[in-house]
Amino acid sequence: MKINFNQDDKIPKNEIDVIVRSANFSDEVQELMRKLEELSAKFSAIPLSVDDRVVMVQIKQIIAIEVFENELTVYTSDKNYQLRGQLKKMIERINDGNFVQASKNTVINLNHLNSLEAAFQEI
Repeated sequence: MKINFNQDDKIPKNEIDVIVRSANFSDEVQELMRKLEELSAKFSAIPLSVDDRVVMVQIKQIIAIEVFENELTVYTSDKNYQLRGQLKKMIERINDGNFVQASKNTVINLNHLNSLEAAFQEI
């Protein structure tokens, strides 16, 4: 097996593009691709420091993230997690195109969005 690395500035930051080349689609190639898929799935979770432990949360399970002062609340379909941090840094850690900043305090996962309603406040 021969392994090479090629830097490509056209690839977005924090993204890896893997190309497997072989003379044929052998059992070894299939096994390598399966292992790469498993490795890719491991990166679909984000570690959250909650209380005295680290919890791994699947990114696709996150519905929204909200910040109040320095307290983040991560809403998932199963549970809500409260931790200290900055919304901006959490967005960078997730690095997922499915998340949109709905306000300066809230990020939502478009995959969990059912509808939107315009709401205007009178001052």
